[in-house]
Amino acid sequence: MNAETFLGNEIIEIYEQIHSKYPNGVKYISTKQLIDNDRIRYSISFIPTVETDSILELGNIEIHPIDEYPEDFLNIMKGLEQELTNIEDYSNTDSVEKDFDQELTIMEDIVLNVDAPKESCVEIMQRELVKRGIDEIWLKNTINKLIQSDITEDKNLIMNFILDELEANFTFVDDIKQKPNILMMVGPTGVGKTTSIAKMVLNFKDDIQSDNIALINLDQNRLAASEQLKSYASSFDVDYADLHEENEFISQLDEYKNKELVFVDTGGISPFDIKKLVDTVSFITQASKYNISLGLVLSATLKKEDLERMYENFSFLSIDYLIITKFDETASITGLADFLTTCGTPMYYFSVGQDIHDNLIPASSEYLRDRLAKEWQNIACKS
Repeated sequence: MNAETFLGNEIIEIYEQIHSKYPNGVKYISTKQLIDNDRIRYSISFIPTVETDSILELGNIEIHPIDEYPEDFLNIMKGLEQELTNIEDYSNTDSVEKDFDQELTIMEDIVLNVDAPKESCVEIMQRELVKRGIDEIWLKNTINKLIQSDITEDKNLIMNFILDELEANFTFVDDIKQKPNILMMVGPTGVGKTTSIAKMVLNFKDDIQSDNIALINLDQNRLAASEQLKSYASSFDVDYADLHEENEFISQLDEYKNKELVFVDTGGISPFDIKKLVDTVSFITQASKYNISLGLVLSATLKKEDLERMYENFSFLSIDYLIITKFDETASITGLADFLTTCGTPMYYFSVGQDIHDNLIPASSEYLRDRLAKEWQNIACKS
């Protein structure tokens, strides 16, 4: 289709003429200012579009009628006219042309995107949750169930459906009141193993007398850890032992064999420090006659990739429980939730603050759902 050019004294009048003749829209080519002596005129070149099934087509471009254009389009036209009017360097020129390609490009972008497909609420949720750490393939398969059900705009329904699917993959300790006899806490440095032991001692003291609880420290890498655990033992009036060698560990367990609950604190281990991991295994195997349960302590502040790496490197210890700490130190637990659906180890306790007297709660779906729902409410999505 051939291009056309309309001339006029004002840009807005030219656009009105164009769209009066071509109400179904046009593809703009250029806008120019023409000066002939003292007379200023404007030239707008365009290609009319062809209507097909109520959508206008020009090659591979779709353009919609002018009455659908946003207010931004008309504002740019007015601004373009003002810009042209303000040009003052034409007084001694018989004929001046000025291209306004930038403004034209902006207008064309507006025209071309007037009716561009808008993301549905379910698509926005999918995009944002993947950013926060949900597995993309898993989420896509889950979202497909919603799309097939035509639930694409109700944010609360979408959230609850995804939460239901996540929750179905969480694993928790079957009976929180069934305590291990010996619980050895392992994990990387700084996740809160020692503090978690203190919280758990206080949690169990309602059911177990102090003289039936004991603490053992195997962390000889950090003097402060030994002093901290010893201080807790004194405060709680429970037995305490500070050990260095494997044979000492066996002897101490023999001495504590009638205790109802024994907590064993270990030094922080980098998941890449094979020697320390092997040393820990050695302590466990030497005391194989005792049923030692292993609790892997991980922080909720860790990225999903770090959680996966640490779990993989500690998993050869045959982890029995997960204790997740520092929920109070992160605003987002989406990546953590995704990790928890795949690791398979039952969650035991959550630590949600620094107060050893109050901030330990049994791990539960309710807590995770509540935290995730509050976090996802911040995702901008019309409901």
